[in-house]
Parts: sequence; C-alpha cells; structure tokens
Amino acid sequence: MKFNLNLDNINYIKIVYRDAQDTTCCSKAAIKHMGEREILACAKFEDMPVIKTPQEVTLSFVCDNGLYRTNTTLKYVNNNDPYTYFALQTPEGLEYQQNREYFRVHMEEDALLSFEGKVIPAKTHDISANGVRLILPEKMKIPEDVIIDLLFQPKSIKAKAKFVRYDNEDEILKASFYFVGLPESEVDAISQICIKKQLEYKRSSLM
Repeated sequence: MKFNLNLDNINYIKIVYRDAQDTTCCSKAAIKHMGEREILACAKFEDMPVIKTPQEVTLSFVCDNGLYRTNTTLKYVNNNDPYTYFALQTPEGLEYQQNREYFRVHMEEDALLSFEGKVIPAKTHDISANGVRLILPEKMKIPEDVIIDLLFQPKSIKAKAKFVRYDNEDEILKASFYFVGLPESEVDAISQICIKKQLEYKRSSLM
C-alpha cells in the first residue's frame, strides 16, 4: 500500500538491523519526526549500540489497526547516551502484515510447565509474544492458570499463562497457552527472538 500513515495512528516502530558484529538486532523506537524523505526515530539503550550505516533494514509500523512492514535504508545513527537516534529513508510503500503485532514461529526450546506444585519438563513447538504451544510428554489435566518457564539462552523468561486447549496435530501432543500480564520488556524480548528465528528460516531457504 502507499505510504500514508501519520503520527496520530502509529504507536511505535520496530527496526531490524545488523550491528558491527553483523548480528541481527531489533529495536523498538518512537518517531520524533516524519517527513517525505526522512524518518527520525529514537530508542533507549543501556549500552550504546555500534551500528553499521548505511544499511538496508526492515521497518515495522505498529498501529492500532495492525502491523505494517517494509524495507528501507538506515542512513545514519547518532548516539546520545542513553538514546540512539535513527535516521531512516521514508519508504514509498507499506505491506499490511496482520491485524495484530504478534506473529508465531516454530521453535523447539526447553521449557517448564508448573501448576499445583508440579513441574513438568516440556518443549516449545511454536511461540509468539502473545502465547506458546508446548509439546508435553503425556496428556494431563491442566488447570486454567499456570506458570511457564521459557529456558532461552542466555536468559530465561518466566510467564504467567492460561491454558487454552490441547491439539494432536501431526500426531504430536501440544497444549496451547496465552500469556497473562507479561511485562513489556519480556514481550519485546520474545518478539525479538521470533524475528531472529524468522530471519534464520528465510536465510536457510535461500541457501
């Protein structure tokens, strides 16, 4: 679609870029200025990033009515501790991605499911910042409220969740959950993990 968003209907943007070590990173940023040629956005960092410029980046606009994504050029960055300012070329068009920010990716990682004093080892099957499907060793009675530990490396995430349903798709027993009251920092952490995994899949498909 033609670029016609404005500051009134954009909540924030996400920029997927490569740092100086060529590691894929994702930053959530606020738009400070948006013109016909350039977007200036600002993100806060505990440690100032070193970012190669210019480079092609993926830019997402998170709006009330959904998520819009495009590719554009990161022209330069300016570090002013603790803020980094991103100067981006204003894209000519956008693609509507979905009616919600959270997309789901297949990912098999260790996890723990806890309820009523029990701790059950599990594996993630797929995950988004909104919820997760776990592969369980056997079918069991799961209460509505549970705790899920996502044993990501180097940092695990503990989340309150609600049980939704079982499914036995592809003869694999899976249980679906959605997260409850997940702090925004943890939502962003899971979103970044999902984006990195999605990029890995795309790169593998091109090889």
